[in-house]
Amino acid sequence: EIIIDKFLDYDVKEFYISINHKAKIIKSYFEELQSDYKIHYLYEEKPLGTVGSLKKLEGMFSKEIFLTNCDIIIEADYIDLLNHHKENKNDVTIVASLKHFSIPYGVCEIENGGHLLNIKEKPEYDFLVNTGMYVINPKILSYIPTNEFFHITDLIEKIKSTHRVGIYPISENSWIDIGEWIEYKKALEKLSLGAL
Repeated sequence: EIIIDKFLDYDVKEFYISINHKAKIIKSYFEELQSDYKIHYLYEEKPLGTVGSLKKLEGMFSKEIFLTNCDIIIEADYIDLLNHHKENKNDVTIVASLKHFSIPYGVCEIENGGHLLNIKEKPEYDFLVNTGMYVINPKILSYIPTNEFFHITDLIEKIKSTHRVGIYPISENSWIDIGEWIEYKKALEKLSLGAL
């Protein structure tokens, strides 16, 4: 519901939710809301991965599709994201965040046989990580196999040599992964403070 609410700010009124596990509970929850937006359900008789059920949408759209995991919250300008996707002529745009990691220990670098090459004391690393939100051109749905388990990473791997896959960067503070227990607790704190 929080994810949907983020899209309502951009006058998005139609959503497709892929359901399998606890499908009846999810559907009942949204039916009780009596909202002014429309939800369609993509039922999976068996788990189909992060994009397997999207095959059912093939041929239904002529405009770009926003795809988001259900356990992430993104604070970004969705119009800017869509414009970035179009301006760069991407077929898929991955919303990615800079993520900083500090290792609080000395890290040993070794070679074969266990010989120590170097010790890096408390190294820090920066990565651009996939947040779980994407903009996809509808023609890309044709690359999803029918009724097979298929992840978004499988789809990207399948098309990246023949189609343009781009990145839309956001700050580390602009997304929350509530699929991790520690991050879920942080999300509750941020949401209760109205920080996101």
